[in-house]
Amino acid sequence: MILTLDLGTTSVRCLAIDKQGNCITLSQLEFTQHFPHPAWVEHDTNEIWQKTLTVLQTVLEQLPSTPSGIAITNQRETVIAWEKSTGTPLHHGIVWQCRRTAQRISKLSENDKVLIKQKTGLIPDAYFSASKIEWLYSHCDAIKTAAKHNDLCFGTIDSWILFNLSQTNVFKTDTSNASRTMLVNLETQDYDQELLDLFQINRSWLPDIHQSNALFDYSNEQITQTPLPIHAILGDQQAALFANCGNDPSKIKNTYGTGLFIASSTGNKIIHTPKLLATIGWTINNETTYALEGSIFVGGSAIQWCRDQLNLISTAEESSSLAQEISNNDNVYFVPALTGLGAPHWDSSARGLFIGLTRGTTKAHMIRAVLESLAYQTKDVCSIITQSIPNIASLIVDGGASQNEFLMQFQADILGIPVTKSSITEVTAYGVAGVAGVTLNLFSEAEFRHFFKRTKQYKPMFDTSQIDVYYSQWIQAVQRSRQWV
Repeated sequence: MILTLDLGTTSVRCLAIDKQGNCITLSQLEFTQHFPHPAWVEHDTNEIWQKTLTVLQTVLEQLPSTPSGIAITNQRETVIAWEKSTGTPLHHGIVWQCRRTAQRISKLSENDKVLIKQKTGLIPDAYFSASKIEWLYSHCDAIKTAAKHNDLCFGTIDSWILFNLSQTNVFKTDTSNASRTMLVNLETQDYDQELLDLFQINRSWLPDIHQSNALFDYSNEQITQTPLPIHAILGDQQAALFANCGNDPSKIKNTYGTGLFIASSTGNKIIHTPKLLATIGWTINNETTYALEGSIFVGGSAIQWCRDQLNLISTAEESSSLAQEISNNDNVYFVPALTGLGAPHWDSSARGLFIGLTRGTTKAHMIRAVLESLAYQTKDVCSIITQSIPNIASLIVDGGASQNEFLMQFQADILGIPVTKSSITEVTAYGVAGVAGVTLNLFSEAEFRHFFKRTKQYKPMFDTSQIDVYYSQWIQAVQRSRQWV
């Protein structure tokens, strides 16, 4: 049995997954989102650790036997600073969605932007960790003091939880998470001194990089009663890619979470494209699998926004039936640039936009436009992936919004390929549990793949001309949302 800690952007979960692939028990707690200024997003990292501890111990209390090991998957890029000697956080965590360093990135020279893309595979953006670390160091006196005393740790969520959970407070990360910092050279899979210098970051402040299926340490027995091997770490989207597609290049996966994360495996090849991200998928037994990814900042959070801020719906589930009350979108479009636009536009100055509104526009039109926007953004990225990886046969979907019947059918329609939904909804957690389980010889990778059964396939219903009509208007709407601030 594997205990998986799934450390998301809005909640933490612990799942116990047995060697037949059954989820024995699950515990989940949401945590607070902090918005100190417009487009700034922070997390209280003490709250994240305390709630992680609670869900872990809740699951442990319900288990009939001792688990074989622990696996960790996490929201990526979010940066935490803490004092190494005490484990005390020195500032709220700066979340991947936070745009506070957008201006810093925009002022990079063209040569530096080219250098970053060539070395890291990433588009220079405030999304990634490097500029967040630089901002924290330059704005927080406690962090400068810790640095002076050689007592400073900067890490992503995986490193923070591992530090607190492990027997010896290890300071480590895996290649998949490290590749999202904008400080790691994809070829060497290690921190790049030229990039560290560019962002004025000391190598000693950062965690050591290990394989994704390394034995990172054992858990502190005061937390888990028995020391358990912590035997896999993966960034959440890489974990979903491992579960959904593995090394199969004929599939693209999309996780409909807070954002949208579209990825396809490229095997042992690094494929560079101007508008998408080359990234490390995972490193297992000294072999690294790379991936091509499009990261979209606003996905399911747009539906939450309609529910919580606009009060257009009372539950997220209501959106599907509401959208189906009308037969078409009546030319109403929504561009969800609520925190700028990610792939493939990379425009920090874009802002959200409803367009095409008339006196005849209803709540149903607006909700439909929001749901359609998720499908259009997915098509933006898939169109570029298929230029580099032809013969894509299907889109494999997971995440909360993959439960939305209207959205999934429209997604198939606008892409013109089948959309397949797995029987397992907790794909991120299962992905990293699969890596740990194979490493610990609980099951083979082939047996792991049999955990997943297709529950539903949505077949495309639009012809090419219908796709063009809908999509061409979307492209115009996006253009009008750009360079707003």
